[in-house]
This record gives sequence, structure tokens and C-alpha cells, in this order.
Amino acid sequence: MIAKAKTTPIDLNQLEAAHETLTKRLRDIFLDPKDFSKRVSIPKFFNIDYWFKSKVIESLSVIKSEIVQIEDQNILDFYKVVFSETVRDSSNVRGGEFKLFRIPPEKLKIYNPNVLATFLQKAERNFKGFRDYLTELTDKKCLDVPVHVLDEDTRFKTSIPDESVDLIVTSPPYGDSKTTVAYGQYSRLSLQWLDFEDKTCRSIDKMSLGGNHPEDDAALQFSETLKRTLEEIRRRDNKRALDVISFYNDMFHCIEELDRVMSERSRICFVLGNRTVKNVTIPTDEILVEMFEYFGFGHIETIIRDIPNKTMPLRNSPTNEPGKVEKTMWNEHIVIVERSR
Repeated sequence: MIAKAKTTPIDLNQLEAAHETLTKRLRDIFLDPKDFSKRVSIPKFFNIDYWFKSKVIESLSVIKSEIVQIEDQNILDFYKVVFSETVRDSSNVRGGEFKLFRIPPEKLKIYNPNVLATFLQKAERNFKGFRDYLTELTDKKCLDVPVHVLDEDTRFKTSIPDESVDLIVTSPPYGDSKTTVAYGQYSRLSLQWLDFEDKTCRSIDKMSLGGNHPEDDAALQFSETLKRTLEEIRRRDNKRALDVISFYNDMFHCIEELDRVMSERSRICFVLGNRTVKNVTIPTDEILVEMFEYFGFGHIETIIRDIPNKTMPLRNSPTNEPGKVEKTMWNEHIVIVERSR
């Protein structure tokens, strides 16, 4: 939904009119909020009262009730994205986290987010960003270039034809969701507010790369660096070693599918981070280069850049030992490879 909203051109006059109408309606409604509970239905998903204060729930419900009345699907998706981010920033989740950790009780007592102000600020920012996007598309004569958003899994064969892709630019997961960035947890509350089934919301991390232990060890066969790193982790914790190999095995099958769809002399740019497991730094940039080389890709360059603005704690507890913390990733690697056949 986010990918579609960010890449689908919308008539700017229509979007501006919808923006002004929605803003005015919400401001008028919030001038007299005492009848919120009578105005809309309140969602009842699991633990909603734990993750949101009652006034926040009412405010989000009112905003959502106004958004869903938008008839144009593209404009509706635009505001669903704004709403999704508002949900996260209005929740009781501790700031700067990618996992669901609640604000400490003493801080929660005085926590009082202004839901409407948050939504309107994000709506205005996204509106300006979309206007700039349309301006750039117009200047570069790209308005008519089609965008196709596919909801598919690259661990398996996709609908993309053989040798039809000239360039891939992507940022794959840094590792399995259980031990690195918990993508499912990070998006769960927004998804529940957007009426996705609770079972679906809770299964994302398990369905993601590395969510299940592999039936084979394909990745180990084609990366000596991974083999050496895994042995070091296995000596410290065999269970965590299984989590690691499950992720890289899934990544290997993704690369296998990318190889199928890439054309001759095409390039892939992977933005990735080297995480730490059991005090062992995993050189993912080197591991992926070795996997790509197995499929006939040549390594062009690896660029290192700092990541000061990522939503990630400065320190975490990768060993799960009380009081024992380590620094998380401070930089990312941009690995560029070229298909040489």
C-alpha cells in the first residue's frame, strides 16, 4: 500500500481539494470532541487499551471514519499512509524502537499525544512531498511511465519474465525479524487499525526471511565467509546459529530468483547492514558478494555510509543477558554487483 501510494500520480488539484476538505472537517469535529464515542465505532483488536490511551483511541477512530469516506482509491491510499504513521506516533510504544516496548509507567502518566495535530502535520508534509514528486515527474517527462506494484515473494518464482530487469535497487532485511529489526512488530499496530486480520498481523515476522528454520543449507555451500562466521556463532549458541542460517538460506533463494529475472550486464544495488549475533559481527556484505558470484555476478563496488537517522536503538541486548548491551549498526554497506553473462 505504501509503495502504491508513493508511486501513483494523482491529479494535484483533486488531491489539494481533498486535503483542504478533510483538514476542515477534522478541525470542525475536534472543536467539540465530547461526543466522539457516539460519532464512530471503536475498534476492538487485542490489547488496544494497552497500546493506546482511551482519548487517543477515540481520536484515531474519528480520523479513520473521515478518511474511509474518500471515494477516490488513490487519494484514500494516500491518507491511509498518513494515518498509519499517525497510529505509530500516537501509540504507547517507546520512541526510537522497532519492537513493541511500552512507555515506562511514570512517563505514560504524563504522555498526552495530540493526535489531530500529528495527523495534520504528517498530511501536510506528505502533500508537499507528493507535489514535489509530481513536479519532478513532469520536469523529466516521466508522468506516463507505468509503475507496477507486485505483492510477491522473491524466495519463489515471481510473475516477472526471465531476463527482463535492467536494474534492482533495494534494501533487504538486515536479518531475521526475531533477532534484528522486528518488521512485523513495527507495523502491527498500524495494520490492526487498517483492519487487517489479527492473525495476519501477528504472523509477519514468521513469514519473513529467516522466520522458519530451513530444510536445506544452500547458503552454506556457496559462501565460505558465512560458513566460518556460523561456526563461530554455533560454538557460542547453536539455536542462534540456526536463526542465522535460516535468514541467509532464504536470502540465497531470493538471489536465485533475482538471477533469473536480470538481463545481461544488468546491475543490482543492495543496501544492507552487518549485524552482531553473540558478539560475532556477520559480514553480510561479503557473504552476499560470494553468493552473487556463484550466480555469475561480478562485484563492482561496496560503498559505506553512516545511518544516524534509522529507527534503531543505539544499544541492544543481542545476547539476551540482563545488563549486557552492545552497540547496534552505525553504518550501511551499498553492495553493487553486475550480471556478467
